[in-house]
Amino acid sequence: MGGVDVHDQLRLQTYSLLTSTKFKKYYKSLFLGVVDLGLNQLLQLKLEDFGDVVATPPPSGQKRKRPQLQLTPAVEQSNDWVIVTGVQKRRQRLCKVCALLRADCKKISFATTFFCKRCSIDDAKCWLCNTIRRQYKGVAKTCFEIWHDDFDCGQNLPATLGKRVVLRRPGKKAGAHKKTRRKLELREGER
Repeated sequence: MGGVDVHDQLRLQTYSLLTSTKFKKYYKSLFLGVVDLGLNQLLQLKLEDFGDVVATPPPSGQKRKRPQLQLTPAVEQSNDWVIVTGVQKRRQRLCKVCALLRADCKKISFATTFFCKRCSIDDAKCWLCNTIRRQYKGVAKTCFEIWHDDFDCGQNLPATLGKRVVLRRPGKKAGAHKKTRRKLELREGER
């Protein structure tokens, strides 16, 4: 036949997709037949088939701008606000480095409103203190400096700490608190 009508020979090949699986639904075998046909056509292409193809240069007036990646760590303050006893304050979260380095497990780590934008993943922020509170290896540093200089953004945590850092997303009810007994009593007194 001279290679003109080879479609009926596709099922007879040794590595044909059609012979390797059987389906009860006709459209699944039909799809595999089309994929098998396309693969065979691609395998028959030679370098000479692309001899007269010329790549078109992109238009010079339009250049795509890449989004600017932040290579250096930068501290940012969160914009989460909460009202505490009638005063609007920034929501505070526990510092990751303070939680790792605290000596007494019962002691709560310091709360902070700062996070590293580069180390954060979407909504899961890496909360770090921006004030000098610790001496690490004999040098007074902020938790932000310890995290980036000594811990390499959390990649090289000392084995002596024996902990790992988990970045958590805020809950669905972030900012909503249960009413305390005192607030409930005050509301009942107003009635």
